[in-house]
Amino acid sequence: MRLLLAEYFRRLGFTVDERENGMAALEAALAGRFDCFIFDVSMPGMSGLDLLKRVRDRGIQTPALFLTAHDALSDKVAGFEAGADDYLAKPFSPRELEYRVEALLRRGGSVAPEPDGERIEVGGLIIDKRRHEVIRDGDRIDLTPLEFQILELLASEPGRAWSRNALLDRVWSTDYEGYQRNIDPHINRLRKKLETDPKNPRYVLTVRGVGYKLNEVP
Repeated sequence: MRLLLAEYFRRLGFTVDERENGMAALEAALAGRFDCFIFDVSMPGMSGLDLLKRVRDRGIQTPALFLTAHDALSDKVAGFEAGADDYLAKPFSPRELEYRVEALLRRGGSVAPEPDGERIEVGGLIIDKRRHEVIRDGDRIDLTPLEFQILELLASEPGRAWSRNALLDRVWSTDYEGYQRNIDPHINRLRKKLETDPKNPRYVLTVRGVGYKLNEVP
């Protein structure tokens, strides 16, 4: 499958670096610059979950997609908690994987957006859409592309309560079928990076029985 997918994406014009085990993939990920990772959950030497955790621990926020033979909810949640941006269960169509990779590239800025110079400011929080940067009280906050997109959506209408399903529908660029609480691990990671005290959030607030909102006056 690895060789077939590598050839498929090369024929689409992508530059592909493929490795046969988790340790080799970790070395490549830490040494190179990539626009997107595609990791299998089950790999020789190191699981995809452990691989992505190590990559994220080194501050690398490259969009990542997991391929897996396991489609249970607990497996998906484990993938998202490890820092994944998307999750695709086997068997799958290469065309679907292609669309999901293109969506991740758009989130990561590898497909250039139209420059609009838009900035959203809420309290001490600045979200610069053109630069794809988040500044909190003068400090830059490093977010994954998916975390940035969630925050950007919440900040587009401060004070508006977004349901979990609405967030999933708007943030995922492809049709998403899954448990609505799959958004929760992403919100938790966003809070850990954005909030001084994640247990008492200042910006991203929970709306009981609904979902989440960005505080109008943090």
